[in-house]
Amino acid sequence: MKKVNASLVVSKKLPNFAFLFSSKVDMKVLEAFQIPIIALEDKSYHYAFSGDDAFFAAFEQDWVEKGRFEVSVDLTKSALMIQVQMKITGTIELICDRSLEAFDYPFEVNEKLIFKYSDHSEDLGDNLFLLDRKEPKLNLSQDIFDFIALEVPMKKLHPRFSEEEEIASEDVFIYTTARADEKPASTTEEVIDPRWAALQKLKDLK
Repeated sequence: MKKVNASLVVSKKLPNFAFLFSSKVDMKVLEAFQIPIIALEDKSYHYAFSGDDAFFAAFEQDWVEKGRFEVSVDLTKSALMIQVQMKITGTIELICDRSLEAFDYPFEVNEKLIFKYSDHSEDLGDNLFLLDRKEPKLNLSQDIFDFIALEVPMKKLHPRFSEEEEIASEDVFIYTTARADEKPASTTEEVIDPRWAALQKLKDLK
């Protein structure tokens, strides 16, 4: 999923959900999530950001369209790297798969990003990046969107249905003919999160 728009993101980042939907973004909204880093001293800093419907609309996608969130960022700069500890809390509006009602879904995300200084920018995966020393700013808008997008559950149910599902699951008995000493059959197939599969399919269509 390495699709990069240099005008939006300071460094190449993965995963990049927004570009699976559209490469058009509202720069004015997303510029609020930039951190000037070129003149920072080697020490720790704290930043706070907030976003609402306009943030999600800036990415012109329909995965997450409405919500409100707060972001707390602790940034530590050294001679070799920049470490970003990010906490995102808020709610996003989802549509219930069963009743088609809109409801607020609360979430909390805690992630750490590491940017190692280099002569170019590159995404190495697992929240690890190479960062060109000449880059003046670090734009966290893409990362914030990606982390929130991953919080969307595979099965979207209104809270009242979720409670019913929990009660029903407690009353389910599983019958099996396997003996107690038998081990379950192993499989070599990798289990893929349906959300990733759906997003990858949209990417392949472009």
